[in-house]
Amino acid sequence: MNKLFVVVFIILSFTSLSHAQSSNKDSLFLKTAIENTLQVYYNNIGDQAAKFNGVQYPGYTVSFADGHPYFKVNALNKGSIFYDGVLFKDVDLLYDEVADCVVIQDSTHRIQLVNEKLKSFSILEDRFERVENNEANKTNITTGFYQVLTEGKVTLYKKETKQIKEKYTNNNELSTLFEITTKYFIKKEGQFFEINNKKSLYTLLEPYSKELNQFTKKEKLNYNRDKDFMLSSLVSHYNKIAL
Repeated sequence: MNKLFVVVFIILSFTSLSHAQSSNKDSLFLKTAIENTLQVYYNNIGDQAAKFNGVQYPGYTVSFADGHPYFKVNALNKGSIFYDGVLFKDVDLLYDEVADCVVIQDSTHRIQLVNEKLKSFSILEDRFERVENNEANKTNITTGFYQVLTEGKVTLYKKETKQIKEKYTNNNELSTLFEITTKYFIKKEGQFFEINNKKSLYTLLEPYSKELNQFTKKEKLNYNRDKDFMLSSLVSHYNKIAL
């Protein structure tokens, strides 16, 4: 990891020497040089990145009657991770919503990344950020990974959590399935607030509740039918009008 930053530092130092004569062409050269350096680093470090910064993922030994523990699909998908200060692109990964952890694949094993080193990641075009419960976030939000639905002056987060449950079927057989809990949060002026319904959102986004209510009716938004779309649309609209 240190070798990477040494190389990038050399590139930045070299570029700063001619900063007075800098141009768009110089900036493009710098951007290309750094991206190429990062790609060489990714290619060379390979599997070692995961092995040195994570543990082998235990997975699950039970079969599930319905559903799976992962975000959206039960298969590795391309994404990106901002891990230990470095952005890695085109990574095969899974997001385990039961364990609230990200899993990547090396040549032989699945590796569970260290949560504290993972600042953000993306998968299936959805982006997640790690939020920590500390003195700055004095709400009932818990430390973990939150999906970013829309961001701006205020940012809308979604937290989907899965819990493994055991239930007897009509044939008196014990079946393993999932219970899904979904919560929404607004980050406003550095603080997190849970959104339980439309009213709580309107109250939080004062003094624009009247405009937001009109926008809801005009766009025929329905909170019960599609919470993701309705809340994202309202927050995006708020970010446009609350200048």
